[in-house]
Amino acid sequence: MVTNIDLWAKSGSIILPGRDPLPFWGFSGSAGAGAQLPGPRYDVMEGESLHITLSNQLPGTTSLVLSGVEFTPQPVKDGQGRFVSYNTEAAPGGSAAYDIVAARPGVFLYQSGTAPETQVQMGLYGVIVVRPLGYDPGNPSTWSGYGPGTGTEFDVEKVLVIGEVDTAWHEEIAGGGTPSDYDPGYFTLNGRSYPATVDPDDASSQPYGSGMAAAPGQRILLRIINAGFLNHTLSLDGVTARVVAGDSWPLKTSIDTTYRKNTITLGSGQSYDLLFTAPATGKYVIYDRDLNHVVNANQFPGGIITILEVT
Repeated sequence: MVTNIDLWAKSGSIILPGRDPLPFWGFSGSAGAGAQLPGPRYDVMEGESLHITLSNQLPGTTSLVLSGVEFTPQPVKDGQGRFVSYNTEAAPGGSAAYDIVAARPGVFLYQSGTAPETQVQMGLYGVIVVRPLGYDPGNPSTWSGYGPGTGTEFDVEKVLVIGEVDTAWHEEIAGGGTPSDYDPGYFTLNGRSYPATVDPDDASSQPYGSGMAAAPGQRILLRIINAGFLNHTLSLDGVTARVVAGDSWPLKTSIDTTYRKNTITLGSGQSYDLLFTAPATGKYVIYDRDLNHVVNANQFPGGIITILEVT
């Protein structure tokens, strides 16, 4: 089975607390839709073949790579033999196609492979969730992150994509300049900074909320992936979770190597799956332990904060 995915790389604007709309680059899932941060989320089945077509509406070349998914990249070099892209590029106004097999379950980051130090910062990233064989979205008894025997069955699932925004970089790059001295002042979950993180999903250029709701006793699978450049340590106050997968490799197979944590540190590009039981009724805060990452342009509270509401 081949699943066709069409992506467009476009420019747009996002809203961050306390400032005017900010230019960004992002992916959209149709020619008529605007760019979004992060890009559209795709759910596919284990073993599916993906044919991804990337159409480029940006002023420069761009490309696509997937972290942790097996594929054969086609690196691009300049005239001096230096790498300028990790994969086949789409020229401005052109397109490129990529064939990938979703060989194993997990949460995987897709992003620009061209000048990623600037294009990923501008917003060219998103997530693909690969479901294990036997998963049926209409049958909760089949809901599992990695399939039978992995201890990843859940009742509630949430994907959180960590990001960072250096507003000076965005303005410089959008104006055709070359930025320097990376210094992000905004930190995001699913493209939003607190307090917008707890707002519901909507149809904006930042469509995904990060708030969670559950009933006491429900099993929650929290799937966190770091699309930023910095390390981030997330804390779940009042909750102890079991780490059940790292970089989409389950930690329970023939041997159980899962472990308990209430804080977890993610390096750039890393992901972890955390499983825990919803505690007693109340509101539980999930936040970045680095106080520089829970601000909006140095104003607290902001940044990487969201809430689990148990009712």
